[in-house]
Amino acid sequence: MTKTKNYRVTPANNKWIIQSIEDRKTIKVDGSPFKLKSAAEQAMFTLEISGSTTPVIKDPGGLTFNEVFKKFAQKKLDLKNDRNRVNQTSLNRYMREYDLRISKYISPNLLLSEFKLQEMENYLKAAYDDGVPFKTLKNSVKDIKHFIRKANMYGWGVCRDMETFSIFDYHYVIPNDDALLFRKETAILDDETCMKMINTNYQEMWNDLDAANRFAILCLLFILGLRASEMIGLKRSNVDLANKIIKIKGVFIQAEGGYLNRTKNRGSNRDMPLDESAVKFFTMWFEYLDKNHKYNDWVLPGMRGDGPLSYKYVNAQIWKNYAAHGLAEIVCRRDGHVKILSSSLKGAPTKTFRHKLGSKLISSMNSVSELGRNEVKAAMGHTKFETSAEIYGDKLLTISKLDQEKLASARGKATNTNLISQIISKK
Repeated sequence: MTKTKNYRVTPANNKWIIQSIEDRKTIKVDGSPFKLKSAAEQAMFTLEISGSTTPVIKDPGGLTFNEVFKKFAQKKLDLKNDRNRVNQTSLNRYMREYDLRISKYISPNLLLSEFKLQEMENYLKAAYDDGVPFKTLKNSVKDIKHFIRKANMYGWGVCRDMETFSIFDYHYVIPNDDALLFRKETAILDDETCMKMINTNYQEMWNDLDAANRFAILCLLFILGLRASEMIGLKRSNVDLANKIIKIKGVFIQAEGGYLNRTKNRGSNRDMPLDESAVKFFTMWFEYLDKNHKYNDWVLPGMRGDGPLSYKYVNAQIWKNYAAHGLAEIVCRRDGHVKILSSSLKGAPTKTFRHKLGSKLISSMNSVSELGRNEVKAAMGHTKFETSAEIYGDKLLTISKLDQEKLASARGKATNTNLISQIISKK
């Protein structure tokens, strides 16, 4: 996709100015030079959308809702590409919103200044009648509200009533099934099934490298509930067994060049305390790697070369686990991928375990006193507890703040990680 931006923000004498990319000329904008980079970017965004050199525009004039949203979406894409802030899969979020829904359900002739609650209601009904899923509708409303908040930051006065708009006020779109309502599309495995899979691979790992990798993958997912990119990008140097902590500081995404020294969001950059079962697993696993595998700094080192295991391999190994335990029927392809013929499990296989952890933490908040809002969001790597609650539960419960040792213990109690210790102790 071709970028639309014509300007850039650049430092000058400890301040920030806007320059034309084509000829590097400084653009005279009201308020420049800016003390804050964010203020300069805001002015640049306004400049690109409207052509005005006034950072705060009182009247969006004859601009339509669709054209401003499209420019907003493209600007988001450009900034995120430049800053390398987010995963590639997240880059096109607003552009997809425009292409799939905004351009379809909102009249191209509707002026931005004319967008009212009625237009939002019409949009919601049209998308719902067209079969758009509830989860997508909810995210669409969220994106539009974010866009309007940004527009109002520039003084445009666009439908300020949208601040209070809630999709849950429109009962006809809300599913009767709680699993759909709270985004619990991913099936949750019971402890017994998880332990059968872990134990099977533990018994086979001493003669089978694939089984060893499956054992480690399943333990990491079961104990810590990491995202796939976090797990693959985890380095041995980030595991501090002496202080019983691991540091999640980066992710591994092959499509974006490999290891990225950043996380999905601010909440994902975190220190995770380890309980005794987790310490026991890492100790045993590192000893295994030192004896049986060419050493490198990855917790999950690749089969060859100096990189970690690929997501394709991790994904395939989990599905092979499922198939071996009667949870899926698969066909293994020559390129390493697996084709899912049938399965009782939905979603990415790594998310099955992450969802299990999140749900058990949420449900354990009443019975495990050490678990509060801060502890749950920290464990899941979310910036807000509401994100954890929305995905993995439907309750906002009490808040508490305890030390890392208590959090590790609480997570162990909630998720029954002592079962891992029992398996490892059998050897």
